[in-house]
Amino acid sequence: MKQKKRDKNLIFKVNEDEWNIIQKRLEKCNVSSMSELFRHMMIHGIYLEYDHEELKKIRQAVMSVANNINQIAHRVNATSRIYKQELFELQEGVDKLWQQLQFIQSELQKLNPSNI
Repeated sequence: MKQKKRDKNLIFKVNEDEWNIIQKRLEKCNVSSMSELFRHMMIHGIYLEYDHEELKKIRQAVMSVANNINQIAHRVNATSRIYKQELFELQEGVDKLWQQLQFIQSELQKLNPSNI
């Protein structure tokens, strides 16, 4: 897809404090230019960088919990028995997942523009 020519300019002034805040935000973002950052923020409302590794950990934790539930369900269907150790391991997995989700929530709260 051919990119459209960017022939419109947006010009605005900032004071020293605002400039410093913008520079700090630019350093945190993985963008090639200030123009790219501003364009993305103006069109989408916010520029968001996130840690793919943290999301992979959460996905793995969810898959682990789901796998444990599936194994327990198969065993209960086959033997009509459930073991305390399995429930303990399942609870550990859920707790780990909960901690990771709380971490992400706290990180998202830091994105509040008044915190930057």
